[in-house]
Amino acid sequence: MSANESDDALRRLNYFNGQRLAASDLRAEQGYHMGMRRVLNRSLYSPGIVVGLEVVPTDPASPDPQDKHRVIVRHGLAFDHLGREIFLPVDVKVQVMGAPRSAPGVVFGNLLVISYRETRKFPAQGHCVSGAPYRPCSGDQPWGAPTRLVADAVFEFLDSWPSDDSGKIVLTQVELDDQCRVVRTSPGVRRYAVPAKPQTVRALALEGEKDIAYGSGNSKVLHFHIDGGFPEQVLLFLRGRLFSPLHYTELGQHQHSISFKTSLAGGVPAHTHQLDLASIKLQEAGEHRHELWSLVDDDDEGALEVGDKDGDLLERITGEGGGMGGKANAEIKPGGKHTHNIDPGSVPDSKEGGAVPNHQHQVSGDTGAAGMLPAMRNGAPLSYVNDLKILLDGKDVTQQVCEQLRDRPQQAAQWDKLGDGTANHALCGPEGTGEIDLLRLGHEMGLGAHTLEFRVGQQNSGGLVQYNLYVS
Repeated sequence: MSANESDDALRRLNYFNGQRLAASDLRAEQGYHMGMRRVLNRSLYSPGIVVGLEVVPTDPASPDPQDKHRVIVRHGLAFDHLGREIFLPVDVKVQVMGAPRSAPGVVFGNLLVISYRETRKFPAQGHCVSGAPYRPCSGDQPWGAPTRLVADAVFEFLDSWPSDDSGKIVLTQVELDDQCRVVRTSPGVRRYAVPAKPQTVRALALEGEKDIAYGSGNSKVLHFHIDGGFPEQVLLFLRGRLFSPLHYTELGQHQHSISFKTSLAGGVPAHTHQLDLASIKLQEAGEHRHELWSLVDDDDEGALEVGDKDGDLLERITGEGGGMGGKANAEIKPGGKHTHNIDPGSVPDSKEGGAVPNHQHQVSGDTGAAGMLPAMRNGAPLSYVNDLKILLDGKDVTQQVCEQLRDRPQQAAQWDKLGDGTANHALCGPEGTGEIDLLRLGHEMGLGAHTLEFRVGQQNSGGLVQYNLYVS
């Protein structure tokens, strides 16, 4: 299966003995070579002037008065946007056109451009014209056509900048006086052909450090871009260093357990209290009666006789509540509202209280939560990385890196892993890993964005990693 679509520019003749060639065959041969040359031209260079084609005013001393309205274009070469060669083999004079300047040095438009053109001609040799049409007597189609294609240049004056696909290359801007005579030509607008953007990678150098620790969210990612072309070198240097103690100046939220005893206090001997009741009055009682009761017997002595039954009986003389009634049908009249005072002398001291010895109290519990959120890790402070992992564009390349480091003379035993949590590992030495060639890891480093991620593989481990990355 062909990798290219059919294109006339890719076709050329396949010669063999006895082959009959027609004009179309020869044109195909020409078209192949010319087409491929133009592909190279536009691929290697931008449209513009390659060499020469300078524009200067004519000689002021010229005897021809029309030369004051002309400029001279020197011989030279330019490429248009299709890669066609605009070749001027000799110097030529060009008649100027445009608008006079509005003020000295102020020019609008008047841009002289050059473009490619092909013409067909019948060249004359002596008195004969080569390729003139011939009509045979048989009535068949006539043979003959112009035998030459002439590539030449066309000059024009424009009042605005030509588009990129117009095929027109700006040579100069002409300043004219009020009589349309050439005052000067400005080379500042000339458009030159320059080499197309070379496929050279844009050099990149990154330097920094990352604090990393074990656990989700504690890895660090380095982002970088490759631009301009495929790199010849992508070098990484790593050094392990002590985790910064600055990270321990702010504590996560936490609480403390407390347990202590108070100091001895509160000893009191046995004692009583003196009660002062001189000023105390009983609460006023409302108006009320008292009931009267009597012990009744049959001796008729020392008692109010209210019956004649034998035996001792306790009988109520008044009615219930002191009102009219009872055995004697008696009544006690209300005594009115009154209060009673207490004789202070009749009030004894309080009962003796027991002694209280010196004593202390046990206090225990937890303090309230304090500090920052989220809570920081528990355990010993972080120091140096242990089992550093390297991911290139999401792919773990740690093993390939260690293999590359072990290939160095006398270092095979030092790089089973990247860091062991101490300052004694080679990663934490003055040179660290040295040069790590990322292009040797089996991962394509093409144009665009890339990432390097650093993780710690050992629990309760973390540290500082310094890095240098060079792309060239």
